[in-house]
Parts: sequence; structure tokens; C-alpha cells
Amino acid sequence: MANIFGRRHDDLPDDKISVSDIGTDVLISVLVLAGSALAETESQKQLIVWLAEHDQYIGSGIVGFDLSDMPWDPAHFDEDRMFMVRTVDAASVRTGWDKLSYAPSEPHLRPMLGWFHKAFLRLKREDIVPQARENWFGEMEPDDPALNGFPRCEKHGCFLTYLGCQVCHGRN
Repeated sequence: MANIFGRRHDDLPDDKISVSDIGTDVLISVLVLAGSALAETESQKQLIVWLAEHDQYIGSGIVGFDLSDMPWDPAHFDEDRMFMVRTVDAASVRTGWDKLSYAPSEPHLRPMLGWFHKAFLRLKREDIVPQARENWFGEMEPDDPALNGFPRCEKHGCFLTYLGCQVCHGRN
């Protein structure tokens, strides 16, 4: 089964990318590792935690999403969008890959990272779903790591989610 990623809901099918289940797990892992290394602000950490929550751990073929559905903070959109571009770029140069127990297939991963790089650059403030951030926070339990200082996995250094560590429960 494949997961479909888009920039916005109304993008044409040719503007979206289809990624296999295993490819999605690897993609999210390398983005979470790179983003966890780069994130400085609360809103940047929230974006990485949200990504980590949207991996294959929650089920096969159901984790595709549109970038506009991420919990963007409108007050920090421009900075956070460029943070996500830097995160993709850092993943492209293997930031954090040394923490994985496997070597991701660069020939398979490069087109995915390239798509995300371009899609984040093309994303505009008016594309974001305003209620996405509020909805995400509304679904959290009081002990959710995103509400409690953004703890990190001791082994991998990435931000924990209510699911635990993206990398620990993946292929590591």
C-alpha cells in the first residue's frame, strides 16, 4: 500500500507524491532525526513531533497527509516553513542517519526529499488549515510530551511523541 503526500488538499494528483509504507517510515525517521537536531523554537519542535506522529507505526497505508494540515503557527509560519526546508536539506546530507540501525536507500529517498523540499518552498501562509493546530492540541492528553517540555529519546535524541520514539519503534 502507498501513502499520498500533498502540499494542499486541492493539489492535482500529479502534484502529489506516493510513497510506500516502508519508504514512509524511513522518510519520517530521517526527517525527525534531522529536525530534532535543528529545532530551536517551540513551534519548530511541535512540527517535528507532529511528523513523528504520522509514521507507519499507526498503520499501513493511512499516514499520508498534506503539508497544509501540519500544526503551523501563523505567527511563525515563514520562519517555520524555512526550518522545514532546512530539515529536509539536513536529512538529504544524512544528518542523524548514523543513529539508525540500517542504511537508508539514497536512490529511493532522494526523490522523496526533493519533493518535500520543493513542496515546503511552495507552501504559502494562505494554504495552511487554520484549525489544524487547534485540533492537534485538542486531541492531546495532559501528559503528552509536546505539552511537557519536548523530552527526547535517550538513544536517538529525537523528540518523543505520545507513541514514544519514532526511531525505536521503527526499524531499529
